[in-house]
Amino acid sequence: MNYKKLSTLIFLLLLLIPINNVNAFTYIDNIKDGNYIFFLIDLESGSHLELSLTHEGSGNFTLFLFNRRPTDSNVNEDKSLKSRIFNNPPTVAYSLADNPYINYTATADKIYYIEIILVSGGPDTYTFISTRYHANNTLNDKELTRYYLPIIPGFRLEFLLISITFAVGVTFILIKKKMSK
Repeated sequence: MNYKKLSTLIFLLLLLIPINNVNAFTYIDNIKDGNYIFFLIDLESGSHLELSLTHEGSGNFTLFLFNRRPTDSNVNEDKSLKSRIFNNPPTVAYSLADNPYINYTATADKIYYIEIILVSGGPDTYTFISTRYHANNTLNDKELTRYYLPIIPGFRLEFLLISITFAVGVTFILIKKKMSK
C-alpha cells in the first residue's frame, strides 16, 4: 500500500472538516465606585446570550439585562443600587455574584440593554465577555454597542429661554442706540 498517497488523502480530507472557533465580544475597562456602563445588543427570538464579568481587585460588580431602554442609571447618590431595579419590569435578568454571569434566551425580537455597575470596592479593572448564539446554535460574534444615557444635566429650559430673550433684547436695544447716533 502506498502510505504517501494515503496520508495525503487523509490530510486533504481533514481540511474539509470545519473547525469551530468560539469567538466572543470582550471588553476591558477600569471604573470607580458608583460608575456604570451600558451596552446594547439586538437579539432575535430564541437567540441565546451569555454574559460574564471577572475582575482583578475586590470590586463588587453587578450585571443587569433590560428589555427596554433604561432612562436612569439605577445608582443612588451614596453609590448603592436603587431598589426598583430588581422589580422593575424592564429588568429581565441580573446577577449580584462575585463574578456576575447571566445566561438568557430571548423571548422576542428586540434590542436588549446591558448595565454593569461597580457598587463598591473600587476602583477596579474588569473583563466583560459576551457570547451570542442564534436560535439554530450558530455563533454570532458581533460586537456590542456602547450606550450612553441621554440625560444631560444642565439649565432648566425656562431659565434658558428667559436668558436668550433678555440677551437678544439687550443686543437689539444697543444696536438701535448705536444706529441713532
